[in-house]
Amino acid sequence: MRMLIMVLSVALGALAVNKLRSLLTILGVVIGVAAVIALVAVGEGAQAQVVSRFQALGSNLLTVTAGTRFGFSRGGLRQNIRQLTTSDAEAIRGLATAVALVAPEYNANATAVYGGKTTSTNITGVTAEYATVRNWSIAQGRFIAVEDNSNLEPVVVLGETVVKELFGDARANPIGETVRINRQNYQVIGVLKAKGQGGSSNQDNVVFMPLRTAQLKLGGAGTTQVRSISLQVRSAEEMALAQAQVTAVLRALHGLQTGAADDFTIQNQADILNTVEETSGTFTTLLGSIAAISLLVGGIGIMNIMLVSVTERTREIGLRKAVGAKRSDILVQFLAEAIVLGFIGGMIGVGVGIGGAQVITPLFGDTPALVTPESVALALAVSLAIGIFFGFYPASRAARLNPIDALRYE
Repeated sequence: MRMLIMVLSVALGALAVNKLRSLLTILGVVIGVAAVIALVAVGEGAQAQVVSRFQALGSNLLTVTAGTRFGFSRGGLRQNIRQLTTSDAEAIRGLATAVALVAPEYNANATAVYGGKTTSTNITGVTAEYATVRNWSIAQGRFIAVEDNSNLEPVVVLGETVVKELFGDARANPIGETVRINRQNYQVIGVLKAKGQGGSSNQDNVVFMPLRTAQLKLGGAGTTQVRSISLQVRSAEEMALAQAQVTAVLRALHGLQTGAADDFTIQNQADILNTVEETSGTFTTLLGSIAAISLLVGGIGIMNIMLVSVTERTREIGLRKAVGAKRSDILVQFLAEAIVLGFIGGMIGVGVGIGGAQVITPLFGDTPALVTPESVALALAVSLAIGIFFGFYPASRAARLNPIDALRYE
């Protein structure tokens, strides 16, 4: 320990002789480490935000929609897509044992009116299970109940954006008020907690009403179509089983023969989430790799300054060898100076990087900066490795000097 303290003390003393040169060398490492920390923090924040938005859609979620995923069948563009109906939802509820909750929905765009204010919004007809399946919470009042659907009640639950547009303030209490949609009156029974932006759409610009009411009022008498069916699987381990069961139920119900393509699409939230995480992780790695180039430049700066230092201190090296210093002693001494440069630069760079991440975050919208312990540890480890790697050659060169030649060096 005493030897280590002495080596570090001598290294710091040698670096202090040329303060400006040492500071400029450290600056190169600081910029590199700070760039890595800041850009990785932005990438990690973006990934966490995207993942949280997907998780906000619901847990253990399967979504069934009509047609193939890209609108094509084996024969080309599909002209007549078979629509999903409430019968499909009931069949899944009765036969797919791995599915815990079934929530069909019917969608239409309409204009909501209250007093002299209007807003264009998405009207969604839902059942009582929808709030649980799609992870919606109530801020005021209540959600759609089973009785509302059974009795075709003209009631609605409003998203935060709709409340703000119609009532002037997102914190207003519209419970019991009447809004008009397509010239029909509906009583407000609840207000949803805000979810925020979801991809390119505002999730809070929505009005929920009972499914059967929406089908009758917006689709016409006899309408049983639904836009999609959301399914909550009993557990994450049963996602594959549930998907297979739902596929079998719908193929049988739709009369599809063996070998015929599905006329529906089942999206597995877990698969989508894994894809998003992999894509976001690749993006974060790319940002970190680009920033790491500046660390390489900082390492070259350390090598350059150490080579200059070896040249300037040639007579000192010869004198040390003349009084008994070994090659290993000279190697350790110069290597210690390079490591100190890298370590100090790394420590300062971490602080600058964390601060820089908070500064550049607003440039990426509402994406939060997420500084992880792993990225800090990696940046510090790399800065030390750079000190060792780029300091080894100058230190080795110093250790190989012939003491007689070194003493005669002018």
